[in-house]
Amino acid sequence: MSYTTASTDDVDSVVPEEYGGMWFLRDALDTEALGVTVLELEPGAKGKEHDHADDGQEEVYVVVAGEVAIDLGNETVRVGEHEAIRLSADQTRQIHNDGDERARLVLAGTSP
Repeated sequence: MSYTTASTDDVDSVVPEEYGGMWFLRDALDTEALGVTVLELEPGAKGKEHDHADDGQEEVYVVVAGEVAIDLGNETVRVGEHEAIRLSADQTRQIHNDGDERARLVLAGTSP
């Protein structure tokens, strides 16, 4: 039996601090099939519009603090604290924090 621990302190954020932060923990955790990311968005910040049609990655977003709006093409879904959403690989998505407080999410993704 083995395990690996990691923290956002172990990796550099790929998002400028004024927007929040985004820490990819996959390499730090040495996972083979599962990607884990911590995302923080300041009020008014948004993520990049994207999908994973090319790599087949299914994702689950868990909001651990705050609330976000996720644009899904013709629909916007609000996901609040302690709620989760699963997104298929071909679903276009863009996360927005249109609230008054910093939002914190854990994103998990895996490819078939």
